[in-house]
Amino acid sequence: MTEREQANHAHPLRLSANLSMLFGDVPVADRPAKAAAAGFDRVESWWPFAAPVPDRTVVDGFCRSLDRAGVQLVSLNLDGGDTAAGDRGLLCIPGLGARVADNLDSVLGILERTGCRIVNALYGNRDPRFGADEQARTGLRRLVRVADRMSGIGGIVVLETLNSVDSPRFPLTDIAVTAEIVRRANDLSRAGNVRLLLDTYHLATMGTDPAAAVHEFAPLIGHVQFADHPGRGRPGTGAVNFAAVERALTDVGYRGFVGLEYDPAAGPIETEHPTPARGIA
Repeated sequence: MTEREQANHAHPLRLSANLSMLFGDVPVADRPAKAAAAGFDRVESWWPFAAPVPDRTVVDGFCRSLDRAGVQLVSLNLDGGDTAAGDRGLLCIPGLGARVADNLDSVLGILERTGCRIVNALYGNRDPRFGADEQARTGLRRLVRVADRMSGIGGIVVLETLNSVDSPRFPLTDIAVTAEIVRRANDLSRAGNVRLLLDTYHLATMGTDPAAAVHEFAPLIGHVQFADHPGRGRPGTGAVNFAAVERALTDVGYRGFVGLEYDPAAGPIETEHPTPARGIA
């Protein structure tokens, strides 16, 4: 057994490195190799391309970079719009159905090539051009469509709760509200394959105890992301009790992935496999 395999076996969580956060300072095609050099063999990513439907050669380059680095892509975001300008997804915004559908086709192509089976469907901000009810209906309808397409490859779609400090126009800042949308989407979808993405940073920013949320919403959790609060730094740099979160995930029998989605400027990227509880009293 190699040292990396021993580290994987020893660690209770299946960690993945978020390429967009941890290695966002290098070109997209260089990020998998950086993750591998830091000791990771599983990775996840925001939508890494400028266009919702990137050129085939660009997609080929991304997929080949994963293969060359020997890392497994475990989660991929749908097109989120212009996130640098404040967009937080397109799912709930009327009039963008063709863009969402075309992007999903591109995403599914990447998933089939890489074996990734989790898609993060970014919900989208409140848009003053449309009523709240219309946006809610649009978001639910598209979430179900994404889920139905994902069911064809045995995949799941996850829906994330953000926080109102960083994303003041985002409507899903209460995990209970997000969970209700997930339940409704499962009732309407073919395979009931919609799940929650539980992010410790966003929950803690909103005053929600991540460990308590794990216990409360355990059956719905499809993916987890770790970052500390305040500062969105590496676990152990803030006030989140990651030892309690890790115990909660173990207690509920969580078998999914835990993405490390923190700002490396707020704490160094640890090589090999960082222990989330390290530095926690």
